[in-house]
Amino acid sequence: MTETKQSKKTLLEVRNSLKKKKPNFLRQDGHKKARLSKKWVKPRGLQSKMRLKRKGYRRCVSVGWRSPVLIRGLSRDGLNLVKVSTVAEVESLNPKEDKAIICGSVGRKKRLDLIKKAIERELLIHDYKDPKKFIEETELEIKKKKEEGTKKKSDRAGKQEKDKKEAEKKKKEEEEKAKKESEDKKSDAESLEANQEKKEEEKKEKDKVLISKN
Repeated sequence: MTETKQSKKTLLEVRNSLKKKKPNFLRQDGHKKARLSKKWVKPRGLQSKMRLKRKGYRRCVSVGWRSPVLIRGLSRDGLNLVKVSTVAEVESLNPKEDKAIICGSVGRKKRLDLIKKAIERELLIHDYKDPKKFIEETELEIKKKKEEGTKKKSDRAGKQEKDKKEAEKKKKEEEEKAKKESEDKKSDAESLEANQEKKEEEKKEKDKVLISKN
């Protein structure tokens, strides 16, 4: 067991030193043209300087750059990288042998629960250097967002109440205006009728005077 640990440690050191020297293998002209994908594609051109391994051109994939078999797929710490998306999966991991990778599809609220559980079990998380700091910042952000939401909701309710009052006031003013106009029309009609009656009375009086003179 001790020999295995020692050999694993040595192999990790070897891999780390290899990674420092390892070039970034890209397809020919992948660094020049934006439309070309940033991945490895073997050069096949007859006069391709990259295929011919000329100096000053990008390196081709060759034997010797791969990690040793015993530590292939392990983290820099020599731990197994395991994807987790539930609290049960976090609980099933061994803190001495495994390192958690939280799936990208996990939401923020559930992610916080997984990180808290990992901290509780002293389990390392591959995605976060300082999980406690991430929890503090995220909780603060959630709290701030919630307060903003509550403020917006209260502002919206206040605006709706204000609009309602203004609408009621406007309606009342219109009703009062209509009532006043109706009363004015009625008084005008009454005064017109009174004037008409007065004129008729005056005419009758004049007619009586004329008849009496004759």
